[in-house]
Amino acid sequence: MKTYLLILLLPFLVSLGTAEESVMLFKDQKQSATKWGEVNFKTIFSLKDWKDQADEKDEIPEWETIVRERNNREVVGRFFQCVGNCRIDRGTGFFNPSFRTAIYEGDEVQTIGESFAWIFLFDGTMVRLSPESSINFNELNIGVKENFLNARVNTGNVLWLSRSTSTFLEYNGRETDVLFNPLALYEAQPIPDRKKYLEDDLLEMVEEKSTTLNQYKNLNNLIEENNKMIHGKPTFAFIVMPNVTVMGYDPSVEIVSLLGGETFFKKRSPTFLGLKSDTPEVDTFVQMRGFENKDLSKIESDKWLTIDDKGRSLVTGQENLYWLTMGEFITKRIPSLLVARELLIQKYSNFCFREKYDPKVLAQVDGYRLWGKLKDEEGNKADLELRLDFLKEYFRRIETTNLLVSTHFADRLKERGDSIKTMGYGNYFFIKALDKYYSYEAYTDEKETGDTLNSTTKALWKRMHGIR
Repeated sequence: MKTYLLILLLPFLVSLGTAEESVMLFKDQKQSATKWGEVNFKTIFSLKDWKDQADEKDEIPEWETIVRERNNREVVGRFFQCVGNCRIDRGTGFFNPSFRTAIYEGDEVQTIGESFAWIFLFDGTMVRLSPESSINFNELNIGVKENFLNARVNTGNVLWLSRSTSTFLEYNGRETDVLFNPLALYEAQPIPDRKKYLEDDLLEMVEEKSTTLNQYKNLNNLIEENNKMIHGKPTFAFIVMPNVTVMGYDPSVEIVSLLGGETFFKKRSPTFLGLKSDTPEVDTFVQMRGFENKDLSKIESDKWLTIDDKGRSLVTGQENLYWLTMGEFITKRIPSLLVARELLIQKYSNFCFREKYDPKVLAQVDGYRLWGKLKDEEGNKADLELRLDFLKEYFRRIETTNLLVSTHFADRLKERGDSIKTMGYGNYFFIKALDKYYSYEAYTDEKETGDTLNSTTKALWKRMHGIR
């Protein structure tokens, strides 16, 4: 009887281990779509289960392509740099990332304790995490006319900095986020503007140096060079928080999401970002919570906005949010980090900005599925727009449910007399970075004698002597 069953099941077992030639394989994907470690030996010999599965597959001829796309976790970006203790949670495990560690769809990035992190996404977006912050990168979709990013800010202070094709005003003020110096990417380090020691002209030694100015000039040259590859292709970002969702093309927004409390956020205008005056303003929208609330509200730039803990009201025009400005000051002038972004775009992001796409090449060579347009000129909704419609409805409902459940749970704790610990805003989000800014002095190896020891130019020597 067992021999008879094996003969009957042989075609089924063979189909599990081999793929049809017509099935498109993604980069680094194995031929078999079966997760062999999860095969249930108690049911694999069931003729009824085999017949049911065979009938389902007959109804959906493209079932194997669907399975492959669902199991293909695409790379969203690369981890750039961490100061302190940063962590990536992937599946049931976690690890500490380093420079250029790949970040996959579904990964959660956390900063533990007094730690900071910068993350590079392949579309050119830079994400900064302050201490005690967490973000999930849900998906990166490569579309024909635009790219699409979906992320969830779980808690903490997060800066979402989209790339603009505009260049920056060239300014010679000090860089503000010096906590990450020396940068992990050596090529992005600013070149010190050194003055020669001339006894006849000692005043020249105390004149203002143009190190930052030169870095901005370098940044603008890289932006113009990369714009030839990018062709103005935008990214639509869909950023979810527990009590609000922010969305729009190429938004730059700073977010403070307090677990169990309010959410504060501020959209940065081109002027605040330091871009040239002819840079166009982009529209950014928010979606509140509520099972029946489907409206999107356009938000103003350069104003801190508040969402209540239940996600039902948006408060504008508040004058008492001045204490948030010190945290945002840290990322006001960061040309070296932006230079690093342009260099990483050159290395990793070509597949995001092609003028014409071959879906087979994008899948087999780059490992990504090609999506359609977010807006179709003929009025038909492509799969990317349908995906966005689904996400709006899904997250509005699921986050509203989460808020209701957490509210009921908090009420029950209060009735029992238990205390509820909620997250509050404090200087722990920025104090370490601010201290570094005030105490930082750019390292120079110039001596009065003009002699330079080779050892003093090495990064290890600088770290040992507290020079970063």
